[in-house]
Amino acid sequence: MRRWIRLFALITLLAAVWLMSGCAGTARGLNSSVLKYDETLSVVDSSKSRADVMVVIRYPAIVGEDAVRAYYRSFEQNTIGAKYQSDIHTRRDSENIAQSIIAKSNYYAMSLYRELQKELPANSVLLSPHLLVLDDQDRLSSRPLLATEEIPSVVTIDFNVYSHPNPRKIMDAEPLTFGDLVTPLFVVHANRWLRPSTHGLLLSSDPLLNSAWNQAETQAEEQFNIRYDESGLEYRRPLDFITFLESGDSHIPAIPLKSVSQARRDVIAVEQYPIEKIRMEGEIVAALPVDHSVDPFAEDFVKGAATRIEEALNRVDHDRATFFARQQALARFDPDLANAFLARAQSENVRARLQMAETLIEAERKFLAKQSASVYEGTYEGTFGDQTRQMIAAEYRLLEERRRLARSQNVSTALAIVAMAGAMYVGSKSSNSSNFLYSQTMSNVMMLSSLWAMNSAMASHAEARTIGENFLLQMAPAINRQVSVQLEWLESRQEITARDFSEFRNKTLALYQGSVRSIKHSFDPQCQFRHPAMDTPGRWYGSCFGSLASDSGYGLIINQDGETIEYVGSAESGRASGTGAMIYRSPLEIGAIYYEGSFSEGLPDGVVLVEQPGRKPRVRKFRAGVDRGKGDPEALQRLRF
Repeated sequence: MRRWIRLFALITLLAAVWLMSGCAGTARGLNSSVLKYDETLSVVDSSKSRADVMVVIRYPAIVGEDAVRAYYRSFEQNTIGAKYQSDIHTRRDSENIAQSIIAKSNYYAMSLYRELQKELPANSVLLSPHLLVLDDQDRLSSRPLLATEEIPSVVTIDFNVYSHPNPRKIMDAEPLTFGDLVTPLFVVHANRWLRPSTHGLLLSSDPLLNSAWNQAETQAEEQFNIRYDESGLEYRRPLDFITFLESGDSHIPAIPLKSVSQARRDVIAVEQYPIEKIRMEGEIVAALPVDHSVDPFAEDFVKGAATRIEEALNRVDHDRATFFARQQALARFDPDLANAFLARAQSENVRARLQMAETLIEAERKFLAKQSASVYEGTYEGTFGDQTRQMIAAEYRLLEERRRLARSQNVSTALAIVAMAGAMYVGSKSSNSSNFLYSQTMSNVMMLSSLWAMNSAMASHAEARTIGENFLLQMAPAINRQVSVQLEWLESRQEITARDFSEFRNKTLALYQGSVRSIKHSFDPQCQFRHPAMDTPGRWYGSCFGSLASDSGYGLIINQDGETIEYVGSAESGRASGTGAMIYRSPLEIGAIYYEGSFSEGLPDGVVLVEQPGRKPRVRKFRAGVDRGKGDPEALQRLRF
């Protein structure tokens, strides 16, 4: 009996060793992303305005002092991957990992910026680093450090990298950004008018999907209410990743989804990007401290992501995407001109002032583009980038040594290295981890190369906390650098020089006010916009006749059930009539319905384009709001935003 017990114990031990050995090889990652690079692709921009950019990249740059504890707590509680419960022994390591993803998000966001900047026209990609803060209800939130998001943009990208908070899971299947492994998270969104059926949400990493949908819906509601109440405020959307950390992953049923592959590309739905642990080319990663001319992250992920963004830019109406953001930007110079723009007034008086104001917004765009370039230089080319590359290379050496030992069946040594990695992950100076080097197991089997790998990694990680905490100090010279922008102004060339955006905007505003008077275009605040399905009247920005909406303009209306209608186009007797575009939203339905084409008596009437969640866009024939079948695409009258 004892013999069988010993045999069973031996088999169990061998099985455990085999499982540990197998587990030791799990930190491989994917060799390529589902996002594929297309070097033949180029972006075609047919927009009418020079006052917009194509892409804004938002990312977490630094944690405010008041938000540090909330960030650590949220990072542990709302995880991506396995659930995690910290204790007194693991909390410090978890906090160090939380610090590391901020530092590395700064660094890897620069790869995306550089690639898009290379592929898109000059000054059309801006950076928007965010500061993590507590909002007025003491919830974790974020706000931009620069004025980038005040410039109209076609699409906005929220980007960051991620690691699971448990260092003991570093070799498992959980998301990890360490060494040659990177787990990117990103969301692509826009103004709701670009894609009304999904509230402007175009693409989202799978774990952030519900949070991103909630954010997009909230943004649509807030922007509607601001316009309806004439409050003059602007809604600033926090980073989707930070909102996820604060609120968790509350499931939302029936979100219209599709994969990022070519299948179902025409369906109006949110593209669902899966979690990917990308493994970069090891030799390039190892050489980063001495040669970063080739970016391994760009080769293995960013180029494919940039292609996906370029495809989106080619498929959307840039003027429709930026229409309302341009109106807000114009309001900073001339509120009456902004209202005239919203009403789509066509007088020569309006067009002349619009051209002047947009020239100055273009100058602001150029100023912010230079600031973005300075942030890139400071983050990627400066000390921050050098130290981060040293850290990544040291992590890679540590990880490779662990893989090598695992392949040679030195499982105990490999696991010891992983324990060391967890103990000193990004700045940890635990004396226990140092003593661990001299444990019996390590002294018996550790090779000199392994010792060197760990010591190098520890030296790099000791600097990482300083890198993160001093981000603003390092970036201050870049952000506050004096910038000069030249512009054509009233048949002459003007140069505006400033050290920060506030000073620059004051100068552009003074230039506008000193050159033209505000447009005298009054709007009746009592002018009513109506819809046959709504009992109460709404608000109209545009021409008015007999206190009812008339000619071109913008109207919005809400009823007691929370159903809303927004309309841009022609009106008669208070109702939509002629060519226009309308968004209908109901709190009882997911997404929204978009109609564009011919209207009469407030309802679709004639040939109309219809976009609904989860379906392909359709051209239909309507009579008094009733769908009568397929419409002729050649007869469709599109609205020019």
